[in-house]
Amino acid sequence: MKPALWKLYKVELRRQLTVAAAFVPLGLLLLSAVTIYFTSKFAKPYDVVKMAVTANNTLVVPLAASLLAIAVVAADVKEGWLRTLLIRPVTRQQYLLIKLSAVYTSILLSLLIAGVLPNILFAAFIYNGTVQWDFLRIVAIHVLFFLHAAQILALMTLLSCWIPGAFNVVVLGFWAMASAMISGFLGKFYWSEHWATILREWLYPPGFGSSIDAVAGGIQLPYADLLLGLGATAVIFALAFWSITRIQIDKGSE
Repeated sequence: MKPALWKLYKVELRRQLTVAAAFVPLGLLLLSAVTIYFTSKFAKPYDVVKMAVTANNTLVVPLAASLLAIAVVAADVKEGWLRTLLIRPVTRQQYLLIKLSAVYTSILLSLLIAGVLPNILFAAFIYNGTVQWDFLRIVAIHVLFFLHAAQILALMTLLSCWIPGAFNVVVLGFWAMASAMISGFLGKFYWSEHWATILREWLYPPGFGSSIDAVAGGIQLPYADLLLGLGATAVIFALAFWSITRIQIDKGSE
């Protein structure tokens, strides 16, 4: 990395790691610890991988990735930070790459603090009973969590290029809930229709849910679904890098 870009990365990371942002991993740590504690009462033996899914998949990963990426681009446009950077020899793509790197670093730190450590420490030092340690599955499941977080960051960034303020998180949340409801409706009333099956798969970008379920269940990884999730994430990032070129700096994303 060029010295100027490395310096910009450190600046963006400092801007990301604010006092307010520190409450995200700490708050999620509390929620994760409570979830693990009460779930462990019914988990015999204690499966570290399945507990990781319980704490991370529907709680820590989506909340950390979405909360830390609120207005990820729109705020910089509105505050004039992007305009200031572009006066220097920094392209829009370089700005976005550095911005995403800094935000993703903060997300990974949050996942480590709130998602990984509570589960590992509880299994190693607190739980009184049999603990199932499968290190390959533990590594695999957390890699999938990190990929899931990257896809949420990509979606938040793409939306932030077109939607003002913090509305990117509102739109993403509404999109996810609406797609789940429509998918459930189609599955109940049009389960035998081929078009409905295809539509259900594409109401929301393909993610890593099937791969996470497979690793948690100890079955063979569905490589086709994994590749589909990686491909969808790459396309979303590509659209975000294209979208950053369409923003009118003087008008912002509003």
